[in-house]
This record gives sequence, C-alpha cells and structure tokens, in this order.
Amino acid sequence: MTLNDKLKSNILRDFDKRLQRELAADLYSFIANVKLDEGDSFHDSVDIIFERDGAKGLKEFLDDLVVMLEGFQKENTDTQTSVP
Repeated sequence: MTLNDKLKSNILRDFDKRLQRELAADLYSFIANVKLDEGDSFHDSVDIIFERDGAKGLKEFLDDLVVMLEGFQKENTDTQTSVP
C-alpha cells in the first residue's frame, strides 16, 4: 500500500466514522445509495478528487458532503414533523 493509498484510507475511515456519528449511516450504505454523475463509482470519484486536489481537498470535499447530507436530513425531518 502506497502512502497515497494510506492517506485515502484514513480519510475514508474518518468520513465513515462521521457518517455513523452524525447521520446514523455508514460508508457502505452511503456508497450503495449515492448516484454520481457520468456513472463514476464513489471510489473513482475519491481517486479523481485526491489526484486533483490532494488529501486536504478530498477531506474538504467529504466534510462538505456531510454538511450537505445533514442539511437534507434536517430538511426531511422538518418536513415530516410539520405535516398535519
């Protein structure tokens, strides 16, 4: 395993922990449910972002993704609780 592979692995492990902690989800279910543009797999996208933006860019992308997912979850919860 190369240093870059280890970095990506650590970043994805942290992302998985954050999904579990903040969204009661996990990386496996996230990957199974996410739809990406142009048919890329989640791992293909991770590789592209890592190559283009480095470890910091990948971490920032995944952090922003969690924030977006939290917003969707909150919006969905608010919609369900406000229905008469």
